[in-house]
Amino acid sequence: MQLKKLELKNIYMSSNCYLLIKNNELVVIDPGFPDEKLFNYIKDNNLKLNKIILTHGHYDHWTGLEELLKRYPNTKVYASTLDDYWFKNNPFTIYFPKIDYDLKSLKYLEILDESFEVIKTPGHSKGSITLYNKKDNYIISGDVLFYGSIGRTDLYGGNFDILKDSIYKLYEILNDDTIVYSGHGNETKIGFEKKHNPFVRI
Repeated sequence: MQLKKLELKNIYMSSNCYLLIKNNELVVIDPGFPDEKLFNYIKDNNLKLNKIILTHGHYDHWTGLEELLKRYPNTKVYASTLDDYWFKNNPFTIYFPKIDYDLKSLKYLEILDESFEVIKTPGHSKGSITLYNKKDNYIISGDVLFYGSIGRTDLYGGNFDILKDSIYKLYEILNDDTIVYSGHGNETKIGFEKKHNPFVRI
């Protein structure tokens, strides 16, 4: 399985969108903004969209969902309804996404014939999840953990202590070589963050 990162932008900000690709089948994780970069990549590579997964409900990670579903209307959406507040309060659109599969009740998710663990990691938002591919030893963490930083906790549903507990849980169950693909910025590794992250160092 191939993993590709696209940085999707609007005039104000950007976020990382991750594409999981296998035999021309595609899973999109966090279609942040309706950026032609994503749509062109799918079209130019003749990819078939299999499913869409949202790591959490903040608008910079799913505002592109409406346009993506217009182009691929039969695609199923996976997200946590614990973040419904954010799905209803997006400053860039009045569109409310239909969630086909609620991640708050799923422990594992089959993605292109591979098993991903759905780790509940609240604190940045109530419904934040982290996807863990044990086989290839990486996580897609949304805005839970960044290179040298952590997600903000000052917005609705955020809680600094809960977020720290979520990250310490990741530290406990993942090995030091596990790659962290974050919602913003560059990737990192669990071992590096354990030693150097100023918020959650052990």
